[in-house]
Amino acid sequence: MNKPDEFKIDDDKVFGQLVNTYKERIYAVVLRIVKNKDEAKDLAQEAFVKAYQNRKSFRRESGFYTWVYRIAVNLSLNYIKRNRDRQAESLDFVTPSSLSKSQPDQIERAELGQNISAAIDKLPARQKTVFVLRHYEEKPHAEIAEILSITEGAVKANYHQAVQKLKTYLGLYLAEGRQVQ
Repeated sequence: MNKPDEFKIDDDKVFGQLVNTYKERIYAVVLRIVKNKDEAKDLAQEAFVKAYQNRKSFRRESGFYTWVYRIAVNLSLNYIKRNRDRQAESLDFVTPSSLSKSQPDQIERAELGQNISAAIDKLPARQKTVFVLRHYEEKPHAEIAEILSITEGAVKANYHQAVQKLKTYLGLYLAEGRQVQ
């Protein structure tokens, strides 16, 4: 059986199948970048709307997923640039207040997670995006370069700079006697 990508995406039914196949993955990457559930939902939806509106210009140089992924990442970067002054609130998957006091390890892990999230949010938009795509999405350098329309060398440099800045940002937290486990 053929994969949905192998069909013509100008067929509404096929396009709908592609949306259903990739909507959760696109939402997850947007959420990691913008750190706001509602905005991530809107931006992911907007990415599919833009893909639908421009489906006739899809050249098949990459797969459908890579194409819509690139649209979603670009929309996320634009969102961050527009909202730089009023940074989106960090998404806290687990907060210390949601845990009982008898769980100090979980509280410490939640605190560390919040500090890591805050440090990632401090990164410049390009470095943040490269870091998220490489570290969390486990994308290879070449694919990140294609998604962001930059060179593979630029991806590596941005990732390296992001890691160095994260070490600096998290240095104070770790210097307070906390240990990453």
